[in-house]
Amino acid sequence: MSKSTLFARCLALLLAALMLSGMLAVAETAAEPEAAESPAYDIIYSANNPIPDIAERVRPAIVQITTKVESWDPETRVAEVYDDGYGSASYIREIGDGEGGYLLSNYHVVEGGDAYTAQWLDGTETDLELVGYDDGSDIAVLKFEGEAPGGAQPIPLGDSDALRIGELAIIIGNPGTYSEVFFGSVTAGIISGLEREDVNAGNFSHQITTIQTDAPINGGNSGGALLNAKGELIGIPTLKMGVGYTTVYEGLSFCIPISHVKGYIDQIIDNGSVVRPRMGVTVVSIDGPDEAMRRYPPCGAQVYSVEPGTPASRAGLQEKDIITEANGARILSSQDLVSAVDKCGEDEPIELTVYRYNYDLDGNVTGGFEVLELTLELEIID
Repeated sequence: MSKSTLFARCLALLLAALMLSGMLAVAETAAEPEAAESPAYDIIYSANNPIPDIAERVRPAIVQITTKVESWDPETRVAEVYDDGYGSASYIREIGDGEGGYLLSNYHVVEGGDAYTAQWLDGTETDLELVGYDDGSDIAVLKFEGEAPGGAQPIPLGDSDALRIGELAIIIGNPGTYSEVFFGSVTAGIISGLEREDVNAGNFSHQITTIQTDAPINGGNSGGALLNAKGELIGIPTLKMGVGYTTVYEGLSFCIPISHVKGYIDQIIDNGSVVRPRMGVTVVSIDGPDEAMRRYPPCGAQVYSVEPGTPASRAGLQEKDIITEANGARILSSQDLVSAVDKCGEDEPIELTVYRYNYDLDGNVTGGFEVLELTLELEIID
């Protein structure tokens, strides 16, 4: 075989190999699926971050409240007024025609006060009037007169019922006390949880489910604003988990959902107080076995007194009756019963399971009981 023939054959083999590899590459490329487009998320660190605009608009509407207490010493005959507590409040409603507006805060911020002042972001101080409060949900409404200082505008109320876990959460308030107040502080995070139950530092006398967020709050933030990405007020910062006996909690802040208290706010502004439908009884918690025994009443809510002419009276409830269920839920304490009643509206029926024991003249259980199933409709009772 000549050298020229051998060279021609090698060149042909090389060209065939190159063509084959090219065909394979085309085939592999064609077999690869197209990359799916990732959804575009606007995050805090992007150019579309809404927080600066929200902060600029809302910060002037957040005030620091100082609760003042009057005192008088009969020995020295000296009267004085001193600062007793601090917190935040949100400007939520304008009265109109420059006549003033309403501020929303926590009841525990204003509790026990004799007078109140607000310091606005621009440094202006105004006197406040306590319009009313609801200790059941830990809210209070205060009123100022005249134009809102610093161009402050009312914060629109949002819909906390529409929140989703993971949404942006913004908190604005005035942490600190006395001369160390960080006015208009802005913190941010996400909505960490919804409808958190049994989160209570003694500031709710009625059942409240709270919004959990990891946006930091500190002393002085109470009564401020929890905002969504639209700059709407969706909650009221009220408490946080702190240091326990064995555990240090971080990033656990809790807020009152605004949708839960919108109706209460209207009632306070219109009437100065909140009136809830109720049964017409006073109850106390009673300890006992989980299940009723002949001589040992079960744990539950025991009726201490019944108001005449109320739903409870008409349904036949009596003193010493023990309520163990309400609308199918086990009642272990008086607070459980209050929570069950709070879930019912006016004219709504509530079904009770009641144990009625036999007692002697000294009030001791003599043995034996009957189980009653009672239905009553809640009413607004003055």
